[in-house]
Amino acid sequence: MAVRMRFAKFGRKHHPIYRIVVMDARSPREGNYIDILGTYDPKNKKLLDIKPERIKEWLYKGVEVASRVKALLQSEGILKELIEEGWELKRSGDYWVTKKKRQKATKEV
Repeated sequence: MAVRMRFAKFGRKHHPIYRIVVMDARSPREGNYIDILGTYDPKNKKLLDIKPERIKEWLYKGVEVASRVKALLQSEGILKELIEEGWELKRSGDYWVTKKKRQKATKEV
């Protein structure tokens, strides 16, 4: 079962609000979610609520991150703080996954 971090739409007519949620990849956009990580208002272009410690926890569990969520977290400067030294976000199909950086082997003469 693939678990993904993506947006779930809620709010009212002509004023959408998106939750950053962790959910099963097969679930529809407004389907059941596992965890709510934050809230984003696209009209005002600001994060209303964010839980960086929960995001970090899910990233290191191997959750796939949607491109839109990744772009939002990067623009807010949150993603840079959450990813530790020696780790990086790598593209895996249409999504992003945290992986350990490979150490380049040095040749000794």
